[in-house]
Amino acid sequence: MGAVDGERRRGERRSIDRLARWLVRGTGAEPGWDALVLEVLSVGRDVRAQVREVRGAGTRVHPVDPDRRLRRTLRRLQAAQADLVDGTWLSATLLVSVAGSRWERPVVELVLHHDDDPRPPVHAPHPVTAEDLRRHLAAHRRMGRKIPDWARERLAAAGLEVPER
Repeated sequence: MGAVDGERRRGERRSIDRLARWLVRGTGAEPGWDALVLEVLSVGRDVRAQVREVRGAGTRVHPVDPDRRLRRTLRRLQAAQADLVDGTWLSATLLVSVAGSRWERPVVELVLHHDDDPRPPVHAPHPVTAEDLRRHLAAHRRMGRKIPDWARERLAAAGLEVPER
């Protein structure tokens, strides 16, 4: 791994750690949860999020209004993970789990969704717009074959061109 790759990986890890700390400390979840799940949609200028708090067999959903700091951390992570073939993720899920582990060392897992049609959080006022999708693909270009059919169809229906490499 080269110096640039190593620095990029360290930056990604810092962003993931920052998000996990925010999830545990900044969401107001009372102690005793088994898992906290941050679901993020970041397309164009649109950043939306929600937190699922899992306790035993129950789950509560908390709407999140991402502040500037959270948006910046998410954007950094998204940019750091962009590449010239796949672009970058449209939505992501960060899981912090203590089930089966000690509270001192929670398990942190990040799942990225590059191709799925991103579903807005349940509290979102509207779906992802074609213009936000166009902005996202223009900022994080992908090879043409890596642009999902649903994205092409949504852009075409809005009369927008598909930005691709």
